Amino acid sequence: MFYNLLVILLLRIIKLLSIFSKKYKKFLQSREGIIELIQNKFSKNDPVLWFHCASLGEFEQARPLIEEIRVNYKKHKILLTFFSNSGYDVQKKYELVDCVSYIPFDLKKNINLFLDQFDLKVLFLIKYEFWPELIKQVSKRKIKIYSISSVFRKNQFFFKFYGFMYLKMLRSISHFFIQDEESQKILNNYKFLNTTIIGDTRLDRVLKIKYSTKKIKEISNFKSSEICVVFGSTWVEDYELILKKINSLRNTKIIIAPHKVDTNSIDLLTKKLKINYLKLSNYNSKNNSKTNLLIIDSVGLLSSIYQYADIAYVGGGMGNKGLHNTMEPAVFKIPVIIGKNYQNFNKVKDLVELGGILSVKSSEDFNKKINLLLSDKKKRKELGEINYNYIKLNSGATRKVLEKIKIIIT
Repeated sequence: MFYNLLVILLLRIIKLLSIFSKKYKKFLQSREGIIELIQNKFSKNDPVLWFHCASLGEFEQARPLIEEIRVNYKKHKILLTFFSNSGYDVQKKYELVDCVSYIPFDLKKNINLFLDQFDLKVLFLIKYEFWPELIKQVSKRKIKIYSISSVFRKNQFFFKFYGFMYLKMLRSISHFFIQDEESQKILNNYKFLNTTIIGDTRLDRVLKIKYSTKKIKEISNFKSSEICVVFGSTWVEDYELILKKINSLRNTKIIIAPHKVDTNSIDLLTKKLKINYLKLSNYNSKNNSKTNLLIIDSVGLLSSIYQYADIAYVGGGMGNKGLHNTMEPAVFKIPVIIGKNYQNFNKVKDLVELGGILSVKSSEDFNKKINLLLSDKKKRKELGEINYNYIKLNSGATRKVLEKIKIIIT
């Protein structure tokens, strides 16, 4: 009851804010008409497998499983939902599912109206996506709920004295496919025995990217035969670390792919640059020779751009936004540099300890490590091999999930 009142209150606040904010206005408008969308895509008797992701990162974890299920369970239809606008906007035309939608607001009436439109067989919640009313109503219908690639930490609110209601909610999850032993120990301490350690399905995804990624003519022409450093998913905090060095680099091709590519974000970056640059949107072979810096001002290309990198820097680790996907560049057998905040990412911690990923705390630290890598081809190869071998060794999470659920999906 309290939770529903809280959701209603938050919605009213968002509606008020939407009068003054385009962001909140889009958030509300984008959720209008989702029932009509579902009705157009499904009949009430259609057997549906539902994957819910917060945003793009979680989608990359869901994607390997979606692809395998598409092949192995052709009688079922697949629904993919997002919470964030950024996730939906990029993947709204994803071809391997039957419908891409936003998740309805987490209220009893909304959830049940949504569920009434099709015959849900299994709900897959990716990583941290635990919506209380959704879980409650799906569970009431005796439908299996699987948590995929989830991670649990002692400081999460589920395990605080005030989180007992949410901990109770987790008991409706049929099975937790978790990433690591620490998560399993924490769940076991609270008498959750329905757990399987699988690792991260995203490793399966990045391996597939490596072997199937398409060439990008513009990036290939830009790199030519020179050494190339790709700065991926960068934020303001990262610029304070890297731009001084970028402004002084010569005889090196530099690609910057900001996390946000709106006009304000790109302008914020370009105002800090002291060298000539090009944007991918106006790049051509004739103006290639005018600069060694290319800015990616569109989304959806970064995972493929990493194939051209000799060194990668992955953003998000210098602030509180959260470190972005380090496995995407690591799979291409290159060294990866990150900021100082990575403690919540087990795979990253492993690779920092192994030496394939280098963490930096200051611009001086960054300069020292990037100079080492730029000058030592043998060192780059050594670190790149560490990264790739780790991913290869720890892949296979998707197969483990499929083995467990194949009896359930009929």
